Amino acid sequence: MKKSTAFLIAIVLIAAFAGLIYYGVTNSRGTPVKIEKIVTPLVEVPFIAQEIDLAQGISPELWQGIKPQEIKLMYQVTVLPWPKIKAGLGAVTFKAFHNKENIYFYLSWPDNTEDRFHETAVWPDAGAIMFPLEKKAQPHTIMMGFLGRVNIWHWKANQDREYWKNESPQTNAYVDFYYPFEEQELFPVSKHVTKSPVNDLLAIRVGTITPKDNQEVMGKGVWENGVWTVVLKRPLQALETENGVNFSAGKKLAALAVWSGSRGDRGGRKSISDWLELEIE
Repeated sequence: MKKSTAFLIAIVLIAAFAGLIYYGVTNSRGTPVKIEKIVTPLVEVPFIAQEIDLAQGISPELWQGIKPQEIKLMYQVTVLPWPKIKAGLGAVTFKAFHNKENIYFYLSWPDNTEDRFHETAVWPDAGAIMFPLEKKAQPHTIMMGFLGRVNIWHWKANQDREYWKNESPQTNAYVDFYYPFEEQELFPVSKHVTKSPVNDLLAIRVGTITPKDNQEVMGKGVWENGVWTVVLKRPLQALETENGVNFSAGKKLAALAVWSGSRGDRGGRKSISDWLELEIE
């Protein structure tokens, strides 16, 4: 064997051995996972001199001219109750604008079924926006109010039906699973008079969801061809300054959540987004 050939073989063997060592070191604790840098979505909130009368509809023509942002969703799997269906709902199309008096938010997502009732073992579709009230927001949005005070606007399809169509539930009380520990319906919850399709809520930590004294948020949802479109409306400045989010020019954080009643979503079972950033004109 020529010296040059022996030399090349030696080089190849050394390189292969070095490669095996490198692979062993980098995979000693499992196969490395490439972590993508999280980019916070930016949603523009322009000034538009228009008013939406929700009693007349959600003004789809007006929304067509506003830039959308697709916000990815993931299923909440951090705390009980665990989801029955592992896959989340994909994404929400999100838009916004203000007219210097009110701010409007548009959420749209696919859903094959229109779930507008809350009865025994039947749950409504729903959507929500969460706004941090602390100056320094919690790093994640997995649990509402986990590390600080938040204001949540929670639209529910059953309340929408009751409010806009003046239809009362078929049953005398709302009922739900005392999940995640029971398999049978327990503890009916008395029905309250529906004053809005949207619940204006506060949370300080897990298990502290509380309705605000002043329910200022209005909303309306339309289901058509397998798609929900929900528009929320509220004055730029909250009546309860300390307990409500205020909107002024600049940037504001928000996060989204969606519930699919036909999939068994309710309470902690939901699809959520991470923080997005509103850029208010």
